[in-house]
Amino acid sequence: MKKLIKAILALVVVILLVKLCSDHFGSVISLPGGLGKESSEESDGGWLGQKEKTDEKSLDNTVSSDDIKDLERELGIGTDKERTKSINKSSTNSTSTSKTSTTTPASSPLSFKGIPMTGSLSSFGSELVNAGFRRAGDGTYTGDFAGYSGCKVTPSGSNPVQEVRVDFPVISDWDALEKAYDSLQASLTQKYGIEPKTSSNSNVAVYNLPGGTITLDADVNDRSTWHVILTYANALTSSTTGTLGRNPIDDL
Repeated sequence: MKKLIKAILALVVVILLVKLCSDHFGSVISLPGGLGKESSEESDGGWLGQKEKTDEKSLDNTVSSDDIKDLERELGIGTDKERTKSINKSSTNSTSTSKTSTTTPASSPLSFKGIPMTGSLSSFGSELVNAGFRRAGDGTYTGDFAGYSGCKVTPSGSNPVQEVRVDFPVISDWDALEKAYDSLQASLTQKYGIEPKTSSNSNVAVYNLPGGTITLDADVNDRSTWHVILTYANALTSSTTGTLGRNPIDDL
């Protein structure tokens, strides 16, 4: 027991002496179990930490000059020569884009019920027959169009066909006539994506298209002949009946 007490006292004395020396000389003495005063300077993780730092510096130094130039260009701090090249290249691309955008395709002729208004009257008439119209004599055709049956179609001009006129069936009721007119106008506006030119003192609506004009009108001079008229004119030239369950846009 006495030996144990003496050993403990001796250990305490040694610890006190070590602490006293450390405080006096400012040195760092590490004791087992983590006892002792820590250094005021960071160790940076020993030689392993120093190696990692050295590796990081080495990697920083291996950044290529091309990477630096790319970064400078992104930040806008490149040399004046490089800026001039960039500006000239941008100007060239802009000019090229401008030239491309000014190129517009040629206007194609109008089509009637999906039939291009080209060629002779006879060839166009044959296409009308193939589309379901019947020959009625005097160069006219009858059939179903835009949801109305008994429409009269009259093409005119030749090589190519210059105009196609559609006379819808007679409507003796004014409200029904107005409804048919408004419905056809709404369908034309939806299909071609433009508003027609109209006049406050006229019931005429004109759609100016790249390939020609489409005119919507109504004959209201005589009640016995009230009906809507639709005319397709190529650029070369200055309802009491029930619907047939078709979308009029398919025809217009």
